[in-house]
Amino acid sequence: MVPTYEETEFIIPRIAFHALLFILISTDAFILICTQLNIGTDMWMFYITTVIFAVIILIFYFIRLKIVIENDVITIKYLKKYIIPFSDIIDFKIGDVNIIKNYSGWGLKNIKFKNFICNGYENGISLKVMGRKIFTFSTSDPDHLATLLPKK
Repeated sequence: MVPTYEETEFIIPRIAFHALLFILISTDAFILICTQLNIGTDMWMFYITTVIFAVIILIFYFIRLKIVIENDVITIKYLKKYIIPFSDIIDFKIGDVNIIKNYSGWGLKNIKFKNFICNGYENGISLKVMGRKIFTFSTSDPDHLATLLPKK
């Protein structure tokens, strides 16, 4: 089945990802130059920093927020997969994530909150779900996504 809605977002902005790559390259270049100048820098420093930076860069590259609506189910993938059937959605709000993630106006207590916010996105959706749970996630087009949710 073709998803009704699908969105995948990086956790950090592209500019930050490119900054990580630049830091890796410049640090490795500096360490290589120092080892060639014989000023007391050993090659193990080059290997260790390269591995550490490469692992961090790969983690940020592969960890993404993915939102899919398909067959009256919302699937949120971010390290863990959350499946929310439309029948479990009690209410939702759209707007600025800094406001809606505070759940102002809902007067909720003893609730489990799950926030999935990507840098660079100011708008999102909060879903009030059965089982005393709230899911808030940022999205590039919250208005379109809200039109696909069930009206309560």
